[in-house]
Amino acid sequence: MGILANHVPSIEQLKPGLIEVIEESGSSKQFFLSGGFAVINPGSVLSINAVEGYSLDHFSSEAVKSQIAEAQKIVGGNGSAQDIAEAHIELEVRREQSEVRMPGWQGG
Repeated sequence: MGILANHVPSIEQLKPGLIEVIEESGSSKQFFLSGGFAVINPGSVLSINAVEGYSLDHFSSEAVKSQIAEAQKIVGGNGSAQDIAEAHIELEVRREQSEVRMPGWQGG
């Protein structure tokens, strides 16, 4: 999804994944979001509401692989219903992280 000047106001749900913010100067920044909402307001104002958002340099492929393995153990174990539900969400987010590609990234 791309948002340009004079975009129609709307609210869009965001799935876990990568977003790129292109600033007026032309420079860009990439972030991984766990999910959330993009709110496009009149006047080309965009708000992103997310529970978690990280610059790509804040996580490594090894850490993501470790978090996936831990969540899989919980899903397959004897944890509480809440622990298992949270582990399913963790798996969805971490699997999306493992698919991110960037220079130097050795994702899943």
